[in-house]
Amino acid sequence: MNLKQKLALRSTLVCALTLLLVLGSTLYFYRNYTLNSFYNKLENRALLSAIIFLEKDELNKRKYQEYERTYLNTLDNETLQIYDAAGDVAFVQEIESFPVDKQVLQLIHQKGRHNFRVEGRQFVGIYYEDNQGNFVVISSGEDRTGEAGLKNLSLVLFCLLIIGILINYVLNVLLAKRTFRPFSAILQKVNSISTENLSSRLAEIERPGDELSDLTSTLNTFLDRLESGVNNQKQFLKNVSHELKTPLAAILGEAELSLDKEHTSEHYRKVLSKVAKNTSELNSVIEGLLLISGLNNNDPKTTFRSFRLDELLWEVLEKLHFKYPDAEVETLIEVDDSEVMQLHSHPELIATALTNIIDNALKFSDEQKVTLTVKLSEQGRLTLLVQDRGLGIPEQEQHKVFDLFYRGTNTQYLRPGHGIGLSLTRHITEFCHIDLSIASAAEHGTIVKLIFPAS
Repeated sequence: MNLKQKLALRSTLVCALTLLLVLGSTLYFYRNYTLNSFYNKLENRALLSAIIFLEKDELNKRKYQEYERTYLNTLDNETLQIYDAAGDVAFVQEIESFPVDKQVLQLIHQKGRHNFRVEGRQFVGIYYEDNQGNFVVISSGEDRTGEAGLKNLSLVLFCLLIIGILINYVLNVLLAKRTFRPFSAILQKVNSISTENLSSRLAEIERPGDELSDLTSTLNTFLDRLESGVNNQKQFLKNVSHELKTPLAAILGEAELSLDKEHTSEHYRKVLSKVAKNTSELNSVIEGLLLISGLNNNDPKTTFRSFRLDELLWEVLEKLHFKYPDAEVETLIEVDDSEVMQLHSHPELIATALTNIIDNALKFSDEQKVTLTVKLSEQGRLTLLVQDRGLGIPEQEQHKVFDLFYRGTNTQYLRPGHGIGLSLTRHITEFCHIDLSIASAAEHGTIVKLIFPAS
């Protein structure tokens, strides 16, 4: 059963329950009205009977005729019984078919008036005080007209209930089809989207607060994420296939040359050293590409936690010291407040970004001093400046330094590298909401500025 049928059936069920409640209440109140109306007729009949038998000798003719016109009504299968204070029949013989219990007479005597039913027959008893004594007058009858009216009304209401349910179901089916027509169009459009046309989007519906508008907006957002993820995977495979060829070819070439004929142990040692170096570069490239891919998909392998920037900076410098043991690094900490040095972010990712930036500064500084300065910006945000006095970046190439695999024309043949570091750094800073900027001039060095978000 599809959603349209479920909606139609549930709406019909609600309508059926509502109709049942309304029509049932109508029948209930009409039945009570009919019963009470007939009870009133019986009471009038009992009162007239009391006047006829008990007061007729005391009333003048005009008064008696007035009572007779007021209360006299012909009732179906009517009976009349009058009992004295002792519970014996007076004036009218007791009808054996409808005997009245002594307890009922006592109840009428106490309450003054009592209505009751016996096997569909209605009875009204009244307590009547007279100068001849106190009497109980009981009038009974069958409301055949009222019962017939109730049966007819019950049949009509039942037919209306069935007809109303059927009409409501048909209307609900039509309404469900009309309501779900836009959803069917959306499903058809979504089903037509594949990896070949991921750029396709659903037509936006400009109705704020409308569920259909929210659905199309959510699906378009999902398609954006899906397209971004697929493009990242394609780019990752493209990058991997591009960058792995060179080190793999070098490793394969060295291995084939070594296996071609016998060599000395020193030669094998050199070959293994080259293989280890190329393998290390290969591993570094793969890790960098995987990290970029994870950041693009908002799926980093680290979590937010608190740390101090100066402590993280010392850890990075300690690791780089083994790679550049003779490098001169000057570190200036111009922030005295320890709380300001506290950050809440991804320390592993930021350490990777700092390592890439400082490594580039040391690599291209031509053995000149590199200066690291930690201070506060004009807005009071924690700032790190990494300044080298090396080759610098030509002005026309500065907008490309963050492109994946890009290397400057003045450095690509002077220093080894793959052009991944700064691209990875940019992805990390964007993910961690760090402002990153570079100021450089050829032959005058480079300044990289990192402005961290307020913790």
